[in-house]
Amino acid sequence: MLVDSIMSRNVHCVLPSVSLEELCNIFKQVPYHHLLVVQERELLGIISDRDVLRTSSPFINTERATAQDQALLQTKAQEIMSTALITVRSDTLIDTAVILLLEHSISCLPVVSNAEAIEGILTWKDMLKYYVYIR
Repeated sequence: MLVDSIMSRNVHCVLPSVSLEELCNIFKQVPYHHLLVVQERELLGIISDRDVLRTSSPFINTERATAQDQALLQTKAQEIMSTALITVRSDTLIDTAVILLLEHSISCLPVVSNAEAIEGILTWKDMLKYYVYIR
């Protein structure tokens, strides 16, 4: 079976200039855990909700927040995104995609066309659903 059959086609993309504050707000509103960072249709990086948590202060929006904590909110996506991108094509075998996730200790794979256009994203959850419910 191929990645095309289980990937998510609904991909949320952000610009590299988006602030940490905006990223926090996006992740509060959406059910997924990865955002693709793009500039003029070129995939530059990936940001996970864990990247956002790691970068921000636990004191944001509390009385204990310092000026430094608030300043972190202006950190740009390009400063915290993962840039060592591993991508797959929609015609990649699911088993191959699983191996890539495991060997590289990552939690998602952007799915791109031969022309490097973003077609979707494949997460470990998509794969787990496949192995539990479909296979």
